[in-house]
Amino acid sequence: MKFGDRLRELRKMRPNLSQKKLGEHLGLAESTISMYEQNRREPEYEILIKIADYFDVSIDYLLRGTDPKIQDKIFEDEAKRILKDPKTFLAARDGEITPEILDAALEIITEQLKEGRKKKSD
Repeated sequence: MKFGDRLRELRKMRPNLSQKKLGEHLGLAESTISMYEQNRREPEYEILIKIADYFDVSIDYLLRGTDPKIQDKIFEDEAKRILKDPKTFLAARDGEITPEILDAALEIITEQLKEGRKKKSD
């Protein structure tokens, strides 16, 4: 997976975040974001910092995708969105849920069930 693929993935995780809106947040044109996501252009260092800060990820993750903590956080955030409002989430993602996101959702549900049982037994 290349930088543009990761950027697209991060952007699509945020409901209603279009290329245009992301560009506005970063001070870039929509076409620039599009070029990044198509892997036809790479950002300069200063822009990488802005993107990393905006999505709360490391530059290393953006460039190499090697930060497992970030990936786990992404899956967990996606899973929470599914559980909060499944219809809206699925509509925004064209009905696509990766196995990792599904696993994270199931893990959250399992943890909540365990906590509920623990409270009942106390």
